[in-house]
Amino acid sequence: MEDKATQTPEKTFSMEEALQETGARLDKRVRPGQILTGQVVFVGSDGVAVDIGTKVEGIIPFNQITSKPLPEEELKGLLKPGDEVRVQVLRVDPETGQVILSRKKVESTEHWDHIQALYEKGEPVTVTVKEKVKGGVVAELDGVQAFIPASQLDLRRIPNLDEYVGQTILAKIIEFHRKKGRVILSRRAVLEEEQKKARQAFLESLQPGQEVEGTVADVTEFGVFVNLGPVDGLVHRSEITWGRFNHPREVIRKGERVRTKVLSVDPEKERVNLSIKALIPDPWTTVAEKYPVGTRVRGKVVSLTPFGAFVEVEPGLEGLVHISELSWTKRPKHPSEVVKEGDEVEVVVLRLDPGERRLSLGLKQTQPDPWQLLVEKYPPGTVVKGRVTGVTDFGVFVEIEPGIEGLVHVSELDHQRVENPAALFKKGDELEVVVLNIDPTEQRVSLSRKRLLPPPPPREVEERPRRPQKGKERGKRKPTRREERREYEYGAVAEYNLYDASAVPTASASVKLGDLYGDLLASLGLEEEK
Repeated sequence: MEDKATQTPEKTFSMEEALQETGARLDKRVRPGQILTGQVVFVGSDGVAVDIGTKVEGIIPFNQITSKPLPEEELKGLLKPGDEVRVQVLRVDPETGQVILSRKKVESTEHWDHIQALYEKGEPVTVTVKEKVKGGVVAELDGVQAFIPASQLDLRRIPNLDEYVGQTILAKIIEFHRKKGRVILSRRAVLEEEQKKARQAFLESLQPGQEVEGTVADVTEFGVFVNLGPVDGLVHRSEITWGRFNHPREVIRKGERVRTKVLSVDPEKERVNLSIKALIPDPWTTVAEKYPVGTRVRGKVVSLTPFGAFVEVEPGLEGLVHISELSWTKRPKHPSEVVKEGDEVEVVVLRLDPGERRLSLGLKQTQPDPWQLLVEKYPPGTVVKGRVTGVTDFGVFVEIEPGIEGLVHVSELDHQRVENPAALFKKGDELEVVVLNIDPTEQRVSLSRKRLLPPPPPREVEERPRRPQKGKERGKRKPTRREERREYEYGAVAEYNLYDASAVPTASASVKLGDLYGDLLASLGLEEEK
């Protein structure tokens, strides 16, 4: 309860009213804790005398004028005679009737009321940091000591809190407890709110297709985060470059400045999708002009598959070197036998299809074709020495040059029939052979061993008259089986398929008795009578 103790000077009193007021003043009683409004009468050595409507003026000691730690000279100057002041009764002396008042108590109550109103409204307050304490700093808010935890001073952790001492900052009351006299402030809450407003304004200003520049804030497996100021945008790994990479760190670094293109914006979720490669021309649009068929280019082997090697000619432009285009002489089972991932190689453009984004390359085309030179180097009849590289039922493979093999068919191993080549020859043996034929197109070489062996001695056989064939003119004879076979050997041996035994006549073919005699006669040079 609050009582008005002073009257305006302009008001005039009648004698009756003056007597009534004097009686009221004599009968007026005050109690501790009561809030009164009075008028400063004078400032003395013990305090400030205040007329509160009782028969004796109340006294405000200097230490009860304000909660601020001020020297006595300044305290004496805070109140002047005639000032209206709100005070709280601290105690009343029953013998002398002296009343001790406190302006500090009322001031504190007013401050707490004000702080509570700010807390309920959620409005930020301006405070001054007074000192650093354990776990944070202490700030003054309307004469009340408020605590700001270190985690609430900034958006990031601050290792040194001394720099905040003496600063005036804007903070928000996040905890208020009047009875315990506790006030907790947060500067971080204010910064986050300001940041959120800035983000929303920035997101609303972004449009798809717009070009923005930022700093790479983080590099992850799935993409790159680029700081644009108020927000971070994501460049998905598929939008970093046209080229191939295993991890984004291979092509971009944290802290790097990059220019990007906005793909999409979601203000509600605060998401921005960006692209770096959208600002780089697609290399497939100019591949025909830059790399026509026959062009030699250098590239890097980026991956190997069972069917070939992929070579990156430039970022985003890869071509396939098929396993058949790796070497003229080798027939690798896997490309890793010829090239390794990461190798720098020179290749030739064989075919290209920009529409299908396909580029066919050749590695062996960068070297001379040894098969074309082989015909001139080894004409039919040339004797060569080579190493046996394989033995099969249909013949023996002999390497005449590194990577180039020829077939000695089972019929060309010896004058005698060879039933089991593996019993006479083994891998690694050195063999002298003669070149029968070379087919550079099919990459086949036909060889013979028996042509270098002495002919077998003729065997005497009993001469038998041969009956003329019916329906045929005399003087013309049917070629013997031996002749047919020889014609086959000389004319068709070059067509043997090195990897197809079914294309070669087998040694188990049956021979008729009459054909055997015919062969013997032919070997002796005997002819039918005319």
